[in-house]
Amino acid sequence: MSESKAFLTIRVDAELKHELAQACEIEHRTISSLSRLLLEYAWSQYLKAGSIRELLSPREESHLLKE
Repeated sequence: MSESKAFLTIRVDAELKHELAQACEIEHRTISSLSRLLLEYAWSQYLKAGSIRELLSPREESHLLKE
């Protein structure tokens, strides 16, 4: 059974696109494949955090490790 996929278009600056292209070479993936994996990972982290604020705020655990 094949899963249908929808297109998603985003704009990124040239430097980020270049860095992604370099990562694609290392990972032997297309930019589409790598971007999809990164987006899926980021989305799961967002769902765990519950909000962008929680996702991007510094964690207390990392603060405790420094002591």
